[in-house]
Amino acid sequence: MLSLKDQALILSAGVSFIVAIISLILSSVAAVRTKKLRNRYRSLMKGESGIDIESLIHRYNDRVIALEQEIERMAGLIKNHDLRITQKVETAQVLRYNAFGEKGNDLSFSVAFLDEKGTGAVISSIFGRDESRVYAKPIVEKKSNYALTNEEQEVILKQIK
Repeated sequence: MLSLKDQALILSAGVSFIVAIISLILSSVAAVRTKKLRNRYRSLMKGESGIDIESLIHRYNDRVIALEQEIERMAGLIKNHDLRITQKVETAQVLRYNAFGEKGNDLSFSVAFLDEKGTGAVISSIFGRDESRVYAKPIVEKKSNYALTNEEQEVILKQIK
């Protein structure tokens, strides 16, 4: 019969063998999984078109930077256009009238050319029997340094509405 020491040694060797087999199986499973993950990683990094993902990300980043610059350029253009549009004459208003109240047609007129801030000019033509005169008066924010006739004030008010 085997001594207790020999039995413990055999038992210890058996347990060690079983642990070694289990370790071998686990390491084989881990190696197979690692190989599958490595293959999936490589296919992911290559992409379907054969371009690796890192190059693709760099290309997209370059495109995003270019688009951001284009957006900034367009925003500047829009701001410039907005400023130019506010300084453009809207619809010109015309008021025809008979300046001297005599018999006849409304041959005198006043025309307002104003932007949306009320800046521009009023042009008036006074038609008389013997002569005709034309006046141009600058307008800044709906006001002029020159005296405005009632007709000129009226045409400015029509333009602003």
